[in-house]
Amino acid sequence: MTDAHLRHRFHRRSLDQQRPLSTVIMGFTAVASLLFVLARGLVAGPAVSLPYRLACIVCLALLVAGVRNARTTWWFGACGVAYTLVLVVVIALNIAGLEQPLLWALPALLVIPVCSAPLWLTPTHFLAGTAVFYAAGMPLLFRQPQVHDVNVVAWLWVAIGVPAAVVFHLSFYWFRRDHFLLENRLAQLAATDPLTGLQNRRAFMEQAERRLGALDKEAKVCAIFVDIDYFKSLNDQFGHAVGDQTLYEVAQVLMDQTVAQDSVSRIGGEEFAVLRRDGLASALELAERLRGAISCIARPDGYVTASFGVAEHRAGESIMALLDRADEALLRAKQSGRNRVCAERAIPFDALQLLGLGDPSDPSGNARPRWEDYYLTSHFQPLYSLSHQKQVGFEALLRGEQSDGSLVPPAVLFAPRPLSDEGALDRASHAVHLANAQRLIPDEAWVFLNILPATFVAEGYADQLAGIVRSAGLEPDKIVLEILESHGGSVDEMSRAAARYREHGFLIAVDDFGAGQSNLDRLFRIRPDFVKLDGELIRATIPGTQQSILPKLVSLLHQAGMLVVVEGVETTEELILAVESNVDFAQGFLLGRPAAEIAPPDSVNRLIDRSFDVIAQGRAHLHALFESEVEPYRFALRNAADALLAGVPMDNAFADLAQQDLCISCFILDDRGRQIGPEVTGVAGANLGDSLEPVADPRDARWDHRPYFRNAVLLPGVPVASSPYLSLASGRPCIAVTVAIQSPEMRSVVGTELDWSSPHLPWPASE
Repeated sequence: MTDAHLRHRFHRRSLDQQRPLSTVIMGFTAVASLLFVLARGLVAGPAVSLPYRLACIVCLALLVAGVRNARTTWWFGACGVAYTLVLVVVIALNIAGLEQPLLWALPALLVIPVCSAPLWLTPTHFLAGTAVFYAAGMPLLFRQPQVHDVNVVAWLWVAIGVPAAVVFHLSFYWFRRDHFLLENRLAQLAATDPLTGLQNRRAFMEQAERRLGALDKEAKVCAIFVDIDYFKSLNDQFGHAVGDQTLYEVAQVLMDQTVAQDSVSRIGGEEFAVLRRDGLASALELAERLRGAISCIARPDGYVTASFGVAEHRAGESIMALLDRADEALLRAKQSGRNRVCAERAIPFDALQLLGLGDPSDPSGNARPRWEDYYLTSHFQPLYSLSHQKQVGFEALLRGEQSDGSLVPPAVLFAPRPLSDEGALDRASHAVHLANAQRLIPDEAWVFLNILPATFVAEGYADQLAGIVRSAGLEPDKIVLEILESHGGSVDEMSRAAARYREHGFLIAVDDFGAGQSNLDRLFRIRPDFVKLDGELIRATIPGTQQSILPKLVSLLHQAGMLVVVEGVETTEELILAVESNVDFAQGFLLGRPAAEIAPPDSVNRLIDRSFDVIAQGRAHLHALFESEVEPYRFALRNAADALLAGVPMDNAFADLAQQDLCISCFILDDRGRQIGPEVTGVAGANLGDSLEPVADPRDARWDHRPYFRNAVLLPGVPVASSPYLSLASGRPCIAVTVAIQSPEMRSVVGTELDWSSPHLPWPASE
């Protein structure tokens, strides 16, 4: 900021601050002048006509009004100078005809320059006003009769008045100037990022709101969001000093490549924002220049790169909404490989016009609207209820087709484009799917529509989609909105949006649980009706065993009130596992591939039915294997319990049981589940490591909450085997065989813990 500009701002600020004070003091002076005129009427002697003197008072009042409404420093100063001149005229007219005029004039002539000194905005005003005042006052003095020494009076007037006025004015002026400079400095510090020297977020938002509020209807403004790629690795590997230097150099690039009319800010961390007063094409060109310039900045392991998101302001839009759209474009730039520019701009379309819009060249009557260089169409993949053994829903999948009917590769169809809006394609797909579903999908079946999180949380889309559904001849309660695993929308936003969709009757599903950002917190906040498990979860097993984690996961989701869909069922073994795990619905290539037409379900129904038969047979066989493996331990435990009741010491009573291959330990629990005496270590227990040493000693623990204790108490005298569980003492899958006995002293539970971590050991069928 130049000195001239700073002075101009200071004088403009002084004008606003001093206008009220000047108005009051000058008004007070006008009233004093009126009293001065009225007092002259009480003194004998010839006087100037009263109307002339009152006319001067009116002039003073008009000048007071002029100062009060002054909008420029020039007008303010002119009013002040004129005011002093009128005051001199009032004094001259009022003292005419008096015997001792100097006694009336001198006090006023001394007070006026001193009292006026703080009111001048600038030193120029002060010099001009003071010079005019004394130039007009000197002739007034020297025209008076030489009753007294006029020269002495004049010199006293100048000697006292001028220094006092100068001191008063300069003191007040420099006080105001220092206060302004301090205030200006504090404002700069509050609005500036100290590292880069750019605007901080708060100042940027305030300035942007003012600029958007003052826009003409035809004016265009764009926001550019900038994020330095892999900045965290720069700090982590090379230190924060290198990171700070990189931020400074990026800021310098932004300042060098932009113009004074652009607002540039460091929003926070490694993110920057630019507000450019121009259209989208100009903003994209600037973003590309910035990207190229930033990629020339060296970092210790190569060169710095940055990702850019660009959005154009829409009429009536707030700065936050504009930045949100730019941020969405930035996320697409980062997801599509970083070091690139993406623009957010919705491709206009009327969803209702897409309903029933068939391609004349397609004899099937499919809704097949033109989109860019290809057509959009729907393929449907069936979902089966395993218990009902029938099709209950169809997932609609978007496909692109060339004019000859060949499919567009998904990498082309869903590739991010700088000037396209991913959300527009998402919304268009809903209209296409609903138009095709109305013709193809049975009335009693659900239609699963994929929806991006950003589209799901978009303001007003719940109402819009409900209208599209009804226009297609369907009802929202037949539509399941399947939230995809993608960026765009926080969990809180999606939870609130889910409530809006449910008001219309839509059902909610969360896709690909178990992959990406999916987690239990997301599920419990959104509360979907369906959870679609990622296909890899079918093949996931408990570490160290061949046992699937799917049954436990399905049980957890059922307890949370959610129905479970397993995707990616490709083999008969996976279908059998899904049935055995109590999965509600299944989907995959084994049950039906996505297709433009609905395939008859008869063969799949028979396949599911055979899976139930296989499971029924397998349960019996698995139970027999498990019982045969556990029976020797039951027999040995029964003998050990009899020996303990006969008074045999623990070591001797458990000797045979402890020597069996799977025995980790043998123990006795009292009626409160606390261990009695030391445990007897078995063969398998001698091979355990010490990784869980802090909890390896079970003697301080209480075990009556465990199923193996409760089941033994319910069947006294009968050895019972538990299902496999993760042992707190050994940290590996185990089963417990226990029996409750009653001695003369007390009831106790005698048991043994068996190592069940070998993948060759049979597990009982899932409950």
